[in-house]
Amino acid sequence: MKIAEEPSPSLGQTLEWLRKELSEMQIQDQSLLLTLRHLHSVLEELRADSAHWEDARSSGGTSPIRARAGSEGRGCQPVCSRGLAQLLRGEDSRRSSLP
Repeated sequence: MKIAEEPSPSLGQTLEWLRKELSEMQIQDQSLLLTLRHLHSVLEELRADSAHWEDARSSGGTSPIRARAGSEGRGCQPVCSRGLAQLLRGEDSRRSSLP
């Protein structure tokens, strides 16, 4: 039994598909870059907080709890663990779509 072969896409169609895929990849790259920058800033903030707590603990000055309570109003946004978990699981990843 012979199966009818699908005609192969023309060169123009293939190039158009490649342009579309590259455009989607550029958008995804920008999104990943923004996520990476956000994670970097969160890590830097956590490092600074950790150093502050270590200094407070070793100096015997203000308790870390009071020091933290004083920093609550700094306008820092909490880390979104659900968003991070989705990113690490790859739920936002682009699916391949072959022509």
